[in-house]
Amino acid sequence: MALVGNIIADATAGNPAIINYDMFVAVFAMLSLFFLIASAFTGVMSGTPIPLALDILNTLFFFCGAVAMSAQLGVRSCNNEVSSILFSCLLFGY
Repeated sequence: MALVGNIIADATAGNPAIINYDMFVAVFAMLSLFFLIASAFTGVMSGTPIPLALDILNTLFFFCGAVAMSAQLGVRSCNNEVSSILFSCLLFGY
């Protein structure tokens, strides 16, 4: 999340849509993680399919973000700073 936020902060002429999508995925994962940790400790939502649905959505969003980022980067090239930051985001899973 910090790497994607750094890309957004350093942008001077806007961002590609994939960068904004990656930030959405990171924020969604953090919010759902807070909910899942709270429900694991309290057991309030343990019998409902909500935790499973959040896990499936997180998996789907992260996979789509990784595939889209790979397609956006094309051939791996670390000639400039932005490409190397994007590649490290992809490599380390945001």
